[in-house]
Amino acid sequence: MSTRITERSQQTHTALIRALVSKYEEQGYYVKADHIGHPHGRPPEINGHIPDIAAYSDNSLYIIAEAETCDTITDSDTREQWETFSRSSYLFDLIVPKSCLEEAKQQASIWGISVNQWWCLDI
Repeated sequence: MSTRITERSQQTHTALIRALVSKYEEQGYYVKADHIGHPHGRPPEINGHIPDIAAYSDNSLYIIAEAETCDTITDSDTREQWETFSRSSYLFDLIVPKSCLEEAKQQASIWGISVNQWWCLDI
């Protein structure tokens, strides 16, 4: 089942992506990001899915990350992406609103998803 994305949800998603892009860039990564018109372009497709963020170290893709809003955490599309990215050869990070961090962690556990690092934003 897919959730209908509201304008507010889309704004939250964009804010999450921008926040994590800034974190990675501060840490020295070369970053590509989807949905925000990032100057370095979109991340590469990985097994049929494009991650929200790709962070590169020494010219090699190192971390892929997804931003989820509280209303997309339990979607079947979300599960497909998380499964694909967590089973890839890259580190898989997630950023969610602080208000639903525990729900996201619980959902990842239910689905057997391994997350390298959890990030949250108080929005």
